[in-house]
Amino acid sequence: MKAVELQLYLTMFAVLSLCSNAAGYTPYSFVPPRLPKPDFQFTFYMQSRVGSPTNSTVYAVTLPIGRVDDLTLTNQTWLLQSNTSFFGTIGVFENPLTLEAPSNSTQVGFGRGMFVFDNNFGSDEPVTSVGSNGVEWLWTGIFNDESGLGNSTLCFKGWNLELDSVTGTAELTLCGGTGLFKLARGYVQISAVVGATSASLRHDVSVFIKA
Repeated sequence: MKAVELQLYLTMFAVLSLCSNAAGYTPYSFVPPRLPKPDFQFTFYMQSRVGSPTNSTVYAVTLPIGRVDDLTLTNQTWLLQSNTSFFGTIGVFENPLTLEAPSNSTQVGFGRGMFVFDNNFGSDEPVTSVGSNGVEWLWTGIFNDESGLGNSTLCFKGWNLELDSVTGTAELTLCGGTGLFKLARGYVQISAVVGATSASLRHDVSVFIKA
């Protein structure tokens, strides 16, 4: 009886396989799920200054000083000449958050956290490579009373998938929050805009939250 059942099973399996192939069905094909739409969104602006007397972003960790032939390379020249992807560099920031794009608009909090250049692609990589300057973000938006969200925070984490980590757009995960944002979930899009000087940089932060 068991042999008969096994033979029947194998026959049915063969028939189903033939039918599937005839219909153009591909086994184990991935069908993206229907993702929920965000319930609401808002935008704020993070103002950053690097390499000026009023720094709000600093490079806390860079490569050690090294030697190439008879030339001694400082941290900065090593980064520029021998580490085109800035791999291993860690930045720490405490940037003002503003209600509007101008840096002198109403301050609604601070963005505090860090970013790590963790993609070791060199300048000779093809332009199709994902992220010639890959950046891993981990930071928290801390809102003040002026924002109407006092004592509330949002936490973001993720990797910048853009080829240009300075002027590209990053999409990060919204990991959660506190205060009015307890149990928040969603994502954030960050677009970088270079200011009038090389020392100034603005990040346009659009938050999408699913209740």
